[in-house]
Amino acid sequence: MSIENKKNIFNSQNLLSFTFKRWKPLLVIGIIGMIGSTAVAYLLPVKYKSTVALFPSQNHNLSRGFLSQLSDETKDYLSFGEDNDAEQLLQVLKSDELMYDLEKKFNLLQYYKLDDKKHKYYMFKGYYNDLFSYDITQYESINITVYDRDPQMAANMANEAAHLADSLLQGIVKQKAIRAFKVVKNQYDSAIAVENKLEDSMSFYRKQGILYWEFQVKEYTKGYADALVKGNAQAASAIDDKLKVFRQYGKGFEVIYNELESTNKWLIIARQTYMQAKVNAEETVPSLYIIDKALPADKNTYPIRILVIIGGTIAVLFIALLVMLITARMKEAKRADEKA
Repeated sequence: MSIENKKNIFNSQNLLSFTFKRWKPLLVIGIIGMIGSTAVAYLLPVKYKSTVALFPSQNHNLSRGFLSQLSDETKDYLSFGEDNDAEQLLQVLKSDELMYDLEKKFNLLQYYKLDDKKHKYYMFKGYYNDLFSYDITQYESINITVYDRDPQMAANMANEAAHLADSLLQGIVKQKAIRAFKVVKNQYDSAIAVENKLEDSMSFYRKQGILYWEFQVKEYTKGYADALVKGNAQAASAIDDKLKVFRQYGKGFEVIYNELESTNKWLIIARQTYMQAKVNAEETVPSLYIIDKALPADKNTYPIRILVIIGGTIAVLFIALLVMLITARMKEAKRADEKA
């Protein structure tokens, strides 16, 4: 074989000619490859796909939605969530706690035949990462996708993952709310105790006849002056006796009165905060809204058998043609060496 022929052995014209000359063995190999690929396509494990589409709620502070005096859209507990809410929910969905809750719910170690394996939890995590996926879409929604050989099982696990995520997120929020409520309740109880103590002190002054210090002193002083002007010594003496009470207890009354007024203002704020914390601790709202529940698929997602058959047949033909070309090249090279 000449050097030029060696260089051109794989050009398109020679390749077509080479392939055409060997069409019979290639046809036989292609048929065998197609049969083998068909067998493989029907032996591959089938997987069905189920998907849940959901939106996170905007916030989990229920009391802010209707108890707060401030009203802005960020406090609407009926609104869909935004970036941060979706990211938080995604973290819960991808958490190990949710993964192991699913395992307990469906006994997945036994289902995947891993319960007798040495590193069963390590292997289970690999299965889980391959068969469960959680993704945020461009619309800030989240898709939960599950693959399984049983379409009903795939749907059940996808729906349960959404339910568990809701429960876990509510549990986290509830735990924080209960702790906050205990702190706020202590403050509220303290404010009530202070108010009761001041009210007890105030009752002493009321028994002395001091009800409205400033107004009463003003009126008694006026009455005392009028009595003196009119020369009514008896009336002036009676009024002076009443003024003695105010001179004796007036300063103490004024101190208690001012403290009680400040405490009442504090108690109004403490009561509002207490009511908000109580609602958050005792009531819950969904942390997510399910748009589409997972339903059993009526057609498997994997494998796509026609692609497996076509791809397998083409691969077999390509390998067979490559082997033929290499074999032919080696034979030509050997003949050239013998002639030389």
